[in-house]
Amino acid sequence: MIIKPTLPQEMTIFFDTENQPNDKVQMGLIVLQPGEKRPLEGFARHEQDEYSYVVSGKAHTILEDGQDLVGKPGDAQLIEAGEGHINYNDGDEPAVVVWMLVERT
Repeated sequence: MIIKPTLPQEMTIFFDTENQPNDKVQMGLIVLQPGEKRPLEGFARHEQDEYSYVVSGKAHTILEDGQDLVGKPGDAQLIEAGEGHINYNDGDEPAVVVWMLVERT
């Protein structure tokens, strides 16, 4: 068993191909500060499905087709492989989101 405790920072990677045996899964945490947007330009896109869970705050995900998905504490979402997306926080407290990238088999 591998346990990687950490304190919230801007972006923390818990598990990736460098520190765990399953090269099909990555896991991390992002803290979006009020007014922050990621990526700063364009859309993020992954070859894997991205699963996320909002721990606290409010995080928006804008998909390339214009949908604006609002995540509140306890909400989970799936962004399918290849789908462009932007994350931002329009609230007044940090948004803490745990994410996983999972390669389809």
